[in-house]
Amino acid sequence: MKLRRVPAELKSRAAGNRILAWAPSGSSWLAATEAALLLPDGTEPAELSWDLILRVTWPSDLAEVTYQERAGGVPRTIKVPIQGEFEVLAAVVREQVMASIVVQHHVTVDGDRGARLVARRVPGETAFRWSVVFDSGVDSSDPVVRERVDAALSTLRTSLGV
Repeated sequence: MKLRRVPAELKSRAAGNRILAWAPSGSSWLAATEAALLLPDGTEPAELSWDLILRVTWPSDLAEVTYQERAGGVPRTIKVPIQGEFEVLAAVVREQVMASIVVQHHVTVDGDRGARLVARRVPGETAFRWSVVFDSGVDSSDPVVRERVDAALSTLRTSLGV
C-alpha cells in the first residue's frame, strides 16, 4: 500500500481536524475529516458536518451528497466530480455518517408511508441533532401528518431519556 501525504491546501482547510481520506475533485479536493466532509473549493456549503448528511452515493465519477439543514427540511443534493481512486474515501464517509447515528425509528402516518426519525451525534457537542426525513409521497406540510410525527418524536425522545 502506497502512503500519500495530505495536500497542504487540505491541511489548511481542515481547521485542526485530522484528515481521514481524500480524493481529487476538479482543481480541488473532497475530503473526510473527523468532524465533517470538506467539499471542493467554490462549493456551497464548503463543508457538511456528519450529522447533516443523509447519504452519499458514488455513481462512476461523482459523489452525490444528500443532506438536510434542519429536521423536516427538504433534503438537498450536491453533485461533486471525483477523479481517480475514491474507494477509501467512500468507505470512510460511510463509516463517519453511520457513526453519527444514535437511533433511527420509522413511524407510519399514511398507510405504510411515514417518516424516519433520526438522532445523531453532533461533532464536539453532547446534545443530539434530530432529523425527520419524510417518505416519498408524504405531505410534510399536512397538519395531521406533522402532529403524528411530532407525537412520535416526543415519545421516542422520552423513551430514550433525552
